[in-house]
Amino acid sequence: MFTPIKRPANAFLSSLFTATCLTPIALFAADESPKALTKMVVTSSLTPTPAAQVGSAVTVITAEDIARQQITYVADILRTVPGLAVNQTGGSFGTLTQVRMRGAEGNQTLVRLDGIELNDPAGGSEYNFGNMLADNIERIEIIRGAQSALYGSDAVGGVINIITKKGSKGLQVNANAEGGSFGTYKVGGGFSGGWKDKVDFSLNVNQFASEGISIAASGTERDASQNLTLDGNVNIRPLEALELGVSGRMVRADTDTDGFQGGIGAVDADNRSETRQGYTKAYLKLTVPEITDWLQWEHQASFFYSDSQRKSFRDQAFASHFNGNKIKYAYQTNLLLDTSQFAQSRHALTFLYEHEEDSADSTFSSKNQTRLIVNSYVGEYQLALFDRVSLTASVRHDDNVRQFQDVTTFRTTAAYRHIETNTKLHASYGTGAKNPTLSELYIDGNFSGREYRGNPNLQAEKSNSWDIGIQQFLFDERVSLDVTYYNNQIKNFIQRTTDINADGSRYFTYGNAPGINKIEGIEVGITANLMQGLDFVGSYTWTSTKDAKNIALVRRPKHIASANLNYGFSVLDRKANINLGVKYNGQQTDYAFDAAFNRSTVVLSDYTLVNIAASYEIFDHVEIFARVENMLNDSYQEVYSYASRGVAGYGGVRVALGPFLK
Repeated sequence: MFTPIKRPANAFLSSLFTATCLTPIALFAADESPKALTKMVVTSSLTPTPAAQVGSAVTVITAEDIARQQITYVADILRTVPGLAVNQTGGSFGTLTQVRMRGAEGNQTLVRLDGIELNDPAGGSEYNFGNMLADNIERIEIIRGAQSALYGSDAVGGVINIITKKGSKGLQVNANAEGGSFGTYKVGGGFSGGWKDKVDFSLNVNQFASEGISIAASGTERDASQNLTLDGNVNIRPLEALELGVSGRMVRADTDTDGFQGGIGAVDADNRSETRQGYTKAYLKLTVPEITDWLQWEHQASFFYSDSQRKSFRDQAFASHFNGNKIKYAYQTNLLLDTSQFAQSRHALTFLYEHEEDSADSTFSSKNQTRLIVNSYVGEYQLALFDRVSLTASVRHDDNVRQFQDVTTFRTTAAYRHIETNTKLHASYGTGAKNPTLSELYIDGNFSGREYRGNPNLQAEKSNSWDIGIQQFLFDERVSLDVTYYNNQIKNFIQRTTDINADGSRYFTYGNAPGINKIEGIEVGITANLMQGLDFVGSYTWTSTKDAKNIALVRRPKHIASANLNYGFSVLDRKANINLGVKYNGQQTDYAFDAAFNRSTVVLSDYTLVNIAASYEIFDHVEIFARVENMLNDSYQEVYSYASRGVAGYGGVRVALGPFLK
């Protein structure tokens, strides 16, 4: 082990789902085939786990998936993952982009980059995917279901873990450039390498810019965007038993935004935001020299730091700022036991201690109270039996220093492989917790013409979540079909409310809502190799959400589906590839506001996006590519009153040289 594995509403949806089920195909990212049992999942447990042993619902996106579809922003590839709903505030680039997992809120999805938590303490404890370019990513692991027992607050819906590329032996150099519609261009490049098994390194930089479109559906003024991202890592192994490394990412993003007017929604305005982000990780890992041939003992100490600064400007004048940072120290020890002489069993016991400090400073917060301190204690046990049964159990206690009650969460998973029929059964149950955000606790001021006050008496949101599924491999393991049912119930949901001042005026605040938000759904994933070079990936999600008043939660479509067909072939001894992707987003609700900012619910229509991408290696190591997005020129809104991009075309070139100096 342990090396502990893993991996309709309208006519269009009905046709897509039927075709998906009747075509021998498989989910690029659901679970791994038995042919690839050595592949590992690093996020489903505290130690890397073979995909076949993972009891949680997992999707793995690879660098090849991103390259085939020519993805610019990570959010666009997440639209193909079962259980995920993506909403962007306007179709221009770089605008606020939320990801909701299994009906949970955006700030109930934990986002990690090489283990660094990205959720912004000053941004509602949510990560804005509008700033995440897809370059230099090796893989993305999406673990669905409550994961708070492993990862603490924010992991109520699940975890998205983004893993960047590392160097290998020799020296490699890469560069890329592209341009296209809306005055868009992107250039980037970098180098990576390694020496023997002692050192590896990687450094990459990417610059994106676009004149964009008007994000306001009622507007005409273009909203431009720029993004500069620099990331890198160095890992050193001076001794066989010792490894240390450092990694980081810097983001500089400037995005034009529009105003908001009650009774209309988004309107043209000369507004913009500046975002400055920095993320750092340093670690030291020690493996105790072999005690026996059946015991391995590992220790790792880590330091994580994230910093996000955002400034808003109205009519080119400074309006507000939101600064948040997170510091975390962690120590983890793993005891790995191979007792295969008894029931072919293997064990992994893990203890983890974390100390985390979140702080925020904004124009609207009480500056002397905006810090959260949490000490966490985590234990996990993993057991594998007979190469068929895999079980995990984990528990976490969060000592929330001073702010609110301590929280204890737990999680169990099970997986069973029936080797004779190539069938895998998987199930999980867990509890989740989401701490109140700093703004919900301490906001104090006037924001967009409305008075806000925090509520320091808030309690953590809590959830109970379970799922059960079956994965079947067919046609000599060329096809995989995975179906999962999930159920999630959330209480103490924090929502915005109103109260009355002594003078009779109204102000906004936050409170824990009574009752339970009830969420359930079905996720279907299919992947298949139809013939040599021809691969298919399909997914479908049905989600039902109800709050305590039996009203559907906003921005959670009941139906989401995607299909992707990829063909790679050789022409005149040159490599070529063509990719066709279809994404369907069903009808959903959102909020609209009248002139007095009273809230009502509106319905947003469903939409279908069709993209096609092609590439051709004209010389060794030199590839040209082109793509067309939204080929049907579908007009839609993911957030009420905010516009979407129409049909667009892009093209460019990629160069990858090396390895040299092996």
